[in-house]
This record gives sequence, structure tokens and C-alpha cells, in this order.
Amino acid sequence: MAVCWLKAGWCGHEVVIDANKKDSDTMVFSLETSCPYTMEMHKQFKELNIAEELTNRLTETQTYKMASQFIPCVGCPVPSAILKMVEVLSGSYRAEDTLIKFLHFNGSQPLGAMSKVKAIT
Repeated sequence: MAVCWLKAGWCGHEVVIDANKKDSDTMVFSLETSCPYTMEMHKQFKELNIAEELTNRLTETQTYKMASQFIPCVGCPVPSAILKMVEVLSGSYRAEDTLIKFLHFNGSQPLGAMSKVKAIT
């Protein structure tokens, strides 16, 4: 069993994903969220073949195929979080935080060198 929480971003929606192995090949999951698009997707999408998700190209995963039908925001982190859950349940990824955090943005310059990140963390 694995559970993760994420805050999607500017939309303000939070998502809790609860995933379990149904058998050695299948992950079943549930989503709790206030996002109507994610919930609509989840009505039709509740289980995955673990091996297929881990061996397909990103655009060929069932996760991204379903997300592209229901989620209008290209930057939505929910599909990525679902795939991280697949990795965790398969044992191919240690369950630890994955984080995207904007350290600086002024509208005209990129974030800069990794040395800035190391200095902050």
C-alpha cells in the first residue's frame, strides 16, 4: 500500500492517491480531490497493469492516455504522481518525496545554476 498527497499548483486542488497491489501485475488506486477533471477521469480509470506502465513510453502509458482525455491543464502533476505510485508499488522506486519547487522567478530570467539550489537546500 502507498498513499501520497499533492497540491496541484495554481488551481489550488489537492489530491490524495491511495494505491494497492491487486495482484502481482495490477495496481488499483483511489483518488480524493476537489478537482472535477481528475474525478471525472477517476470514474473510468482505477487500475493499471504495472509492467505495461513501467515499460511503455510516457505518451503510451495508460495513465497519460487517460489524463489527456480528461485533464485540461498540461502541467497537472496528477498523472506523474500516479506513475510514481506504480514505481513505488513495483519496488523500482523508493518511497520518498518527489518535489518541484520554484526557487525564483522574476518573469525574465531562468532559475540559474544548480549552485543556487545547493545554497538554499
